[in-house]
Amino acid sequence: MPAGYEYQIDHRVIHGAAWDHVTLDDLEHYMADASRLPSDLRGAVEYLDLSEVITLQVSMVGALQLAPWYESLIDRGISGSVIFAPDEEVYEIAETIVATCAQVGGGLPDGYRLTSTPVALRNVHHFLKQGSTRKAPTRPAQVA
Repeated sequence: MPAGYEYQIDHRVIHGAAWDHVTLDDLEHYMADASRLPSDLRGAVEYLDLSEVITLQVSMVGALQLAPWYESLIDRGISGSVIFAPDEEVYEIAETIVATCAQVGGGLPDGYRLTSTPVALRNVHHFLKQGSTRKAPTRPAQVA
């Protein structure tokens, strides 16, 4: 399975990663496993590293299937999620997943944040409070 996690108790971060060709089924297995962590998750955040993903095959309907898993993490006390996706196409699919989960599940207390640059585990909570680092697309100057 090209997705897994490790709970970094010192930083209160569920450090997830996915690699290779990732499908909805892979993400569902990852979320199901993470939602059964035996630890108290109050105040913990998720950091999902998608930097090694070649393709992310999740449709809008697939994103709806992930929402209940995020709801179970919310019920367990997780406060937010940071997703690192440097590839533009993977980033856009992650945006769809985030938007869908936020609409269906009502969102995480500290929210969801996407970034195209990595975040150190010790800084994930701070980054989550700061907002997304994605830059707005630049447009060429208009010539009069």
